[in-house]
Amino acid sequence: MESVKIEITPSGRASRAEVIVRIFYTIIAMIILWIFGIAVAILVILNFFTCLILATRIAPEFIASYIKQLSRVMAYAYFVTDERPPLVP
Repeated sequence: MESVKIEITPSGRASRAEVIVRIFYTIIAMIILWIFGIAVAILVILNFFTCLILATRIAPEFIASYIKQLSRVMAYAYFVTDERPPLVP
């Protein structure tokens, strides 16, 4: 079984300008992730039935990229890192 690896590099000091930009950037990123989250929720429901009936998964890479992107945005929003995540996963 493959494990999920997410690397987050914490940074010490944050600039004041970055804090202001971070608020608006996080709002935009979360709106985009919310739209992707709707698609992921549908895929999870479909995956339940396809795993149950056919023993296969639908688009596991897409779901994994959503989870990875969500963790990057949350690390940025919670002031753990100054590295801005891309808006689209």
